[in-house]
Amino acid sequence: MKKRSSRITGDSRKHLPVDISKNLESVFLQARKSESPILAVVTGTKPDFYKQAPIVLEAAKRGLPVFVINTGQHFDEVLGHGIKEFDIGRFVGCNLQIRGDLMEKAAELMFKFGHFGRYCRKHYGTEPILPIVHGDTLVAGVASLSWVFGIGQKVGQNEAGLRSMSPTAIRSLKPDETPSMAKVQKFIHDQFYGKWFLAREEPFPEQIDTWICSAGTQFFFAPTQLNKEHLVREGYPEEFVQVVGNSVVDAIDMKRKQRPYHSIFEIHPELERDEWIRVDIHRRENLTPRRFKSIVRAITELVKNTDKKVVLVMLNATAAALKEYNLESQLRALAERYAHKFLITPLWKEYANVVEFLDSGHCWAEMTDSGSMQEELLYFPKVMSLTVRLNTDRPETVFDAKSNVLLPPVNSHWIVSIINEAHRKSSELGAQLSNKKQLYGRPGQVSSKIIRILKKEFENGGTNFYPWLHQRLGLWEDKQALGYL
Repeated sequence: MKKRSSRITGDSRKHLPVDISKNLESVFLQARKSESPILAVVTGTKPDFYKQAPIVLEAAKRGLPVFVINTGQHFDEVLGHGIKEFDIGRFVGCNLQIRGDLMEKAAELMFKFGHFGRYCRKHYGTEPILPIVHGDTLVAGVASLSWVFGIGQKVGQNEAGLRSMSPTAIRSLKPDETPSMAKVQKFIHDQFYGKWFLAREEPFPEQIDTWICSAGTQFFFAPTQLNKEHLVREGYPEEFVQVVGNSVVDAIDMKRKQRPYHSIFEIHPELERDEWIRVDIHRRENLTPRRFKSIVRAITELVKNTDKKVVLVMLNATAAALKEYNLESQLRALAERYAHKFLITPLWKEYANVVEFLDSGHCWAEMTDSGSMQEELLYFPKVMSLTVRLNTDRPETVFDAKSNVLLPPVNSHWIVSIINEAHRKSSELGAQLSNKKQLYGRPGQVSSKIIRILKKEFENGGTNFYPWLHQRLGLWEDKQALGYL
């Protein structure tokens, strides 16, 4: 895609580059002709690409003016491959080229995102722009505030209302305990049927991001009724919160209809033999000393002392933690000694490879600390979700679907014991595999529901993306539209 100069003139020159596409002007022209607001779908992290892509494609299909604001923070070939894989590169209106650590990315994003909105108004027109951010990422939190402060308008949030919860039974765990089978079974039962409490500390910074994002959101697209209940309890207007499902089911549907460029079994032929536990660990809280060492010990025990096969997907955070705690050589040696049952791979480039493997019958469980994977695994009937965390922002996958279970990383014994229990087909947990409840909507229909809602809002004059209270209550309308404050 051809881009114009990334150097925007004026006082902001020292703060940017920002790559801006020549195609952006045509989007504003389309909006002007159709008298429609513009959707600016925001992508930043790897999950954003496949969860936001169906919304981009659906908006274009239904004739809504749309472009992508890509933060550019995932710029390498593997992490950034989703833009190419889901064919949304042609929609990218700008690349903010965000770099740095957590603080640096937040600061740079805060300035660039809002300034980009002002630049569009100055150079392209005053057609309303509604950014659609996603979930609980840094981008969702900071971009929403940047838009409010820079433009005086709020955003739409796909996957709104993610609030972490923990089972009350977690309070009774003893860090040095080796649990009996009876205790393991009771802990699982208590997760399914016991009480839960809000536990907002983790994941970090995602729980902070999602709370901040809500404050700057006008249209909330919640995956489940539980998410809506969280938002309404916090005081957000119920009429702005719609339960739509999760767009990840549309991404899964797309990838099931397309073959990956390279089959995962061509890249890693070992995976086509027998059944495996796929492991991906990257949460910051799980990289703290006790948790991370417990996870590594659990992997080691599974490989050495059971008949289970394990494939560890090496994420950047995992690799850094292994080096920090001098555990890398230990795991590499384990992989060499038990090559037939322990495989370490780089991050899988294509999302289609993940779908392919989970659909193949060669993966019986995913041991993960990813929020998104807990959602996705509901749509793979033969794969158990084993979540290595003390809480989860998808608790409905546990107490509603009952096909996900928390593996508390307090020590390796708890992790291994619950995995062994899950592997028993006759256990309460193992039996749930054949009875998953797909909580997040029907594949191929979630994104269309979001776009239908927005189109109806726009057609009914709902283009004030930050109504004052007197406007929301219908007391009176101001003739002058709200602009930059």
